[in-house]
Amino acid sequence: MLVKTGLLKSLSRFASKLTNSMRRLTSGICRDDGYGGLETAGANKRAADSRITDAESAREIIEYTKSKILSGAALSVSGQANQKQRRIISLIQ
Repeated sequence: MLVKTGLLKSLSRFASKLTNSMRRLTSGICRDDGYGGLETAGANKRAADSRITDAESAREIIEYTKSKILSGAALSVSGQANQKQRRIISLIQ
């Protein structure tokens, strides 16, 4: 459970850093274009779209990782249960 929590926190920090990097990159391209700020508005829209995509990607990565962790845990528990059954059967014989 601690591994899952740590991994989710790590992924969340990564997504946050990626979003901040994208924000810094896109803020450098916004400038007054002399046409009522259309270029700035377009850049802001692209930046917002990028942040949304980053957040969606991070969410998918988190769900995938969570699924893999739970699957691995279930496999481990199943293996341990099978070992205990084999031990009990060998004691009975």
